[in-house]
Amino acid sequence: MSDTNVSFGQGDKRPNEHADGDNARETSSYPALKFIEARYDRLDHPRLDELTMDYLQYAFEDAFGRLPTIVHPVWVLISVAGTCNRLDSGLKVLPAAKEKISEYGPSLVNLINESYERKDFKQLRNLLALQRNPYTYVDVDHSTDDKDQQMLAVELAWKVPYQGRAHLLLYDTVATMTRNKGLRSNANSLFIVQSSGTGKSRTVHEHSKLVFTIPFNLSADEKKGFPYPFPDSVIRKHLHNAPRAFLPARLYFLNFLHDLFSAVLKKAETLKDWLKPAKTYGDVAEAWSFYLEEIGHDYLYWWIRDERLLQEFLEERGIRNKFDPAVFNFIAEQTQNKISELISFIGKLVGDDNCNSPDARVVVSFDEAQYLTNIPISTSEDSPPRTLYDAFCAAANAILPSPVFFLFLSTQFTLWRFVPPQTMSFFESVISYSVQNNIRPPFTELPFDCFGDETLIRPGEKTLKDVSTILFMSQFGRPMHVSFLFSSLVGAMVNGTEWHMVNLARAKLIASGKPSIAQMTDDAKLAVLAVRLLLDLNTSREETQARLARLVQNHMAIAFSIPKHRETLSVGYPSEPILAEAAARQMYVMRNSCNAMSIALLLQEFVERGLVDKGERGELVARLIFTLAYDEAAEAYERDTSKNRKDPIDESSDCPFYSRGVPLKYFIKALFGKGHAEHIFKSHPDNVRNGQTFEQAFERAWVRFTHFQRAGNSSVITTEAAWAAAARAMAFQSSSGQAGMDIFIPVLLRDEKLQEEIMTGILVHIDDRVTAETEVRVEIDEQDIGFFPTQPADGLNANTDSRPYITIVMELGVLPFYRTQAENEAKSNATKAACASSPAENSTTTKNFATSSWCPETVAHPRYSILAVGCSPSVYNVVDDKDVYATLLSSHHILQEHSRQTPDSLSAVRRLKPFWIAGPECFDWVGETKLSSEDPAEEPVAEGVYTGDELSSVAEQDGDENAFMANCQ
Repeated sequence: MSDTNVSFGQGDKRPNEHADGDNARETSSYPALKFIEARYDRLDHPRLDELTMDYLQYAFEDAFGRLPTIVHPVWVLISVAGTCNRLDSGLKVLPAAKEKISEYGPSLVNLINESYERKDFKQLRNLLALQRNPYTYVDVDHSTDDKDQQMLAVELAWKVPYQGRAHLLLYDTVATMTRNKGLRSNANSLFIVQSSGTGKSRTVHEHSKLVFTIPFNLSADEKKGFPYPFPDSVIRKHLHNAPRAFLPARLYFLNFLHDLFSAVLKKAETLKDWLKPAKTYGDVAEAWSFYLEEIGHDYLYWWIRDERLLQEFLEERGIRNKFDPAVFNFIAEQTQNKISELISFIGKLVGDDNCNSPDARVVVSFDEAQYLTNIPISTSEDSPPRTLYDAFCAAANAILPSPVFFLFLSTQFTLWRFVPPQTMSFFESVISYSVQNNIRPPFTELPFDCFGDETLIRPGEKTLKDVSTILFMSQFGRPMHVSFLFSSLVGAMVNGTEWHMVNLARAKLIASGKPSIAQMTDDAKLAVLAVRLLLDLNTSREETQARLARLVQNHMAIAFSIPKHRETLSVGYPSEPILAEAAARQMYVMRNSCNAMSIALLLQEFVERGLVDKGERGELVARLIFTLAYDEAAEAYERDTSKNRKDPIDESSDCPFYSRGVPLKYFIKALFGKGHAEHIFKSHPDNVRNGQTFEQAFERAWVRFTHFQRAGNSSVITTEAAWAAAARAMAFQSSSGQAGMDIFIPVLLRDEKLQEEIMTGILVHIDDRVTAETEVRVEIDEQDIGFFPTQPADGLNANTDSRPYITIVMELGVLPFYRTQAENEAKSNATKAACASSPAENSTTTKNFATSSWCPETVAHPRYSILAVGCSPSVYNVVDDKDVYATLLSSHHILQEHSRQTPDSLSAVRRLKPFWIAGPECFDWVGETKLSSEDPAEEPVAEGVYTGDELSSVAEQDGDENAFMANCQ
C-alpha cells in the first residue's frame, strides 16, 4: 500500500479522499471496527497514553522538543502497539502497521486521527483487530484455526492460579546465594534449566512478586511455538549488537546494565505516587511486576536508549572495540551507584533505608537465555572459547558488591556445558572451567504434581472411567498439562479440546507435529520408549550425555538433579499419564504404519549403541513384553467393544484409548496367546485345596498401566499403593534391593471405585538363568513382602479378606557371558536337537494338573502361579523375533566385543584367563578332571507356560518338586 492511501491530517474525516477514481474502494467494503467487551479491559489507559506520547516524542520531536501537529497514522499505530503488551506485537513494524490500516481503511484512519488529537488512545487499544489474540476477549468462533486456539490457551494458562511452592524455594535459594556470594566470580547468577512445560517462566514471574525484578524474554522467533511472556525483540537486538570480542563485549554489557538501572530508577520515580500504597519490598515488587506486564518489556528499551551520557563518554574516547580497565572500573562504580539509588528509592517508599541488606533487592531475568550462549565471540589464544553469555557474566561480576542477582532460564543444557578446550576431555573441561568460574549447578526444582491444598483423589471416590478422563489425567505431572487444559475449557474452545491436549503432548514428545515415522529422529524414538519402558539411560558416555541434554531440551525429559561436580545428569521420565498416553499412541504409529518397525529391534539398536544401560537384562525385556501385551490387549478390546461403547473417544485417531484400561483376560491372552491363556484360565491356586479357577477368581478383573515407574523401596509394593498406581495408569519396577520380586502390576478385582479393598496384583520374578533349574524353585509369597495389609480395612476382616493374587516367574534364559553369540546359537541348536529327541517332551504346551491334596483347605489369599520358561513366540504372544530378544538378553562381554571371532582366537582369549570357567583353557594344568573337561553340558531348556497347581501335583505324585522339570523333559 502506498502512503497516499491513508490520511495525514488530524481533522480530515473524508473517506476515500485519496482514492483513485474507479479503483476507489467503497467504505462499506471495509470490515467494521469491533471492540472488546468492557469486562475484559483492565488496562491503565491514562498511564499507557503517557507512554504512547513518550514513544512518539522519541521518534518525532523537533529541535525544540515538540511533537508535530500532524503525525502519519501508521506511526501512531506503531506507537500504540509498541507500548501495550496486549496488542499484536507485529504491528510494531512498518509493513504490518500499513497492512492493518489498508485492511480497515478510512474508519481506522479516522479513529487513529481522533485518538491522536485527543491524546487518548483507549479506543484503539480496545479495537478487536489489534489484539494479540482477539479470541481471549469475545465469544470464541469455533472455526478459529488450531494455532490461534493454542495461543489462546497459552495466554489463559497464565491466568490459572499458580500452584506449588517452587517460587518460594527459588526465593530462598537466591537469598542464600546472595548472602554467601562474597566476591567470587559468577556468584550472583543462577541458571534455571528444565524441560518444556515445567513452569520456568511462570515460577520466575511469581518470584518477581517477592523481589523487584526486571524481566526479559530473548526468544528469537515469536512465530515458532507459543512463547509467553511475549518476546522482547528490541532488547534481544540490542544485546545482539554487542562486539564479538570478549573484553569489548564485557564493556558493552556493563554499559547496558548501567543504562538499564538508570532508566528503571527514572521510571520508578515517575510512578512514585502510584507505588506509595506499598508497605513492603514485596508490595513494590508486585506492583512493578503488574506495571511491566501491562505495558510490555520492550518499552524498557526506549528508556535505556535515552541514557546517552556514558555512551557519549565512551564514544568521545573512541572506545568501542577496545577495552580500557580504567573506563570499565568507572562504569562499574557508576552502575553500583545507580543500583544503590534504586534500592534506596524503594526503601524510602516502604520506610526502610537499609541499602546494605545481604538479600537480593533487585533481580534481572533472561528467559530463553540460550540466545546469549549460542553466539561465540573471539578471545585470546590461550583462553577457552567464550560466548556473549560469558561476556555478560563477566560484566555482572563487576557489580558483585551490589545486592543484584541474575537469573537465566532455558531448556538447553548448553548453559552449563561450556565448549571444552581441545586438549582436555569433556569431563576434565567441565570440572576445570566450572571450578575456575565458580559456576553453580542449575536450579531444576520446578513444579511437578501441583495440586495446592486440594486432594486429587481419595479412596472410594472415583472409578476407572473417572480417572481415565483427560481432565483428570492432565492434573498429574508438569503444570503445562493442567494449565493448558483448564485455560482451553475456560476459553470455550472447540469440541475435542481434551484430545487435542494428548496430541499436543505427543507433538512435544517427538518434537514434531507430524506423527509419521519418517519425521522421527533417533532422539524422538528413544523418548517414546523411555516414557513407557523406564529405560535406564547410560550416563557414562559423552555421546549419551549430549543426548540426555537434547531429551530435556526437545523431548519432555525431566532433569531430576545435577550434582555439584556436574559430570553426570540424572534425567528421566516421571509418571505423567498424559505423556504416557501420547507415547502409547506414537508407538501404535511406529508398529502399524506402512514402514512399521519392531519395537524390540529398535530397543536392541539403542542398547547396542550404548545409549541404554541394560542393567538387569531380564527386567528390561520383561517390561517390554508386558507393555506390548497391554497395548495389544487394549487394541483387541477396542475392536470388540467400539460399536457398543458410549463414552467419548478421539475420533481423529485410529488407535485405542490406552488409558481406559483392559479386562485382565484380554491382557493374559495378549501376553501368552489364546492357547496358553485358556489353560491358565482353568488353573487353580497352588497354595489352597479346592480353590476357584483362575477364570472364576478374576472374572471381573481389570489392569491399567500405560507406563512403568521405579519403586524406591517395598512400601509401594502393596495393595494400598495399588489403587493409587491404577489411578495414574502405572506399574512398578521394584528397587534393586527387593528380594524375590521384580515387577508389580496392579489389578482391580472389580471395576468399582478405586480403593485398597478391591485391589490385588501380578507379582513378577525374572530369572536370568539360561537353564531351568531343577534344584531350586522360585516362589513368591505375598506374606514375605507384606503385599496385603495385616489388618484389613473396614468391611473386611482376616476371615473374609481372601483376595487372590497372581505370580509370574519368567525364566527368560539370559545367555551366558562366557560364550559368544555364535557359540550360544550353536548351543541353542544342540538344545533344540536334544528336546526333539525326547519323546516325552512337549516344550510348548501348557500343562494343567489337579490341585494337590497336600495343600491346606483354606488360606488367606489364594495364589495363582504361572511359570513361563523361555523367550520365544511359543511362550509369549508378543515376541515376534526370538533372535532379537536373545540379543537383548545376552550380556556384553570381552568375548562378544573381541575383534576376531574365530574359535581359535576366542579360545586364546579365554586362555589369557580374563575370567574362570571349567574347561581346558583355564584348568588344563590340573590333569584330566571334571574341571579341565569341555564346557559342562547343560540340560536343555523346556520352553513353555506352566501353572502352579501342576507343579504341586507333580510334587505330590513324585514326592519331590524337582520331578516337575524332569517331567517336562
